[in-house]
Amino acid sequence: MTRMINSFLKLFNLKIIRASVSGSGFDYISAKETVSAAKADGLSVCDYVEKEWNQVGETQKVIESMRDFGAFNHQNPAVCEIGAGTGRYMEKVLEVCEPANYESYETAEDWTDWLQKQYPIISHPTNGNSLEHTKDNSIDLLHAHGVFVYIPFFDTAKYFKEINRVTKNGSYIVFDCITEDCLDEKNLNTWVSSNYNYPRPVYEKFIMKSFPQKKYELLGTFFIKYGQGKSKYFVFRKLD
Repeated sequence: MTRMINSFLKLFNLKIIRASVSGSGFDYISAKETVSAAKADGLSVCDYVEKEWNQVGETQKVIESMRDFGAFNHQNPAVCEIGAGTGRYMEKVLEVCEPANYESYETAEDWTDWLQKQYPIISHPTNGNSLEHTKDNSIDLLHAHGVFVYIPFFDTAKYFKEINRVTKNGSYIVFDCITEDCLDEKNLNTWVSSNYNYPRPVYEKFIMKSFPQKKYELLGTFFIKYGQGKSKYFVFRKLD
């Protein structure tokens, strides 16, 4: 519905965008403004966003960890990314593994449009919990960054089921969550004393139940700086 309304409003140079939720910490930064600011600073969008969010070098750390765990082992893989956002991970994944095709699901329409023009990808429309435009058993690498840390739990659960459906045997699955390991006393107190209420913790027991050992191999985990604390990455391989 929003897409239809925006098609009409475009005639008047207007557009509906998501408003930030009070205390959520998410303001859905404008694609147009962010891209312009990055160009003015002589930076890629990835580097600009890292600078603005005080996360310089964090994206590359994730990419290197993915490489270390073998996530880029497939030659010219079919890739799917959930919540591509500004494309900060997309930019680097495209450089590393030269995908045969790259499917992207992003809810912010201005970023969806920009990503489609900027990169050789397919931007799918999304309802925020489904990969309905991706075929069964078609993906070699599925990744999501900073997505399951803030969306509602049942949307995460639906995405996990979809990941199982679309990935091939032998595929790699990479994502991060805020688990109980991320909420030690220090980090929990930092979150509680902040004005940010958006995190949606996910128990590691649920993650492991969603990707059971009889179907998936957990290749490893690692932590990355996120928000007022950290998130925990999981790298799975779907068994042949």
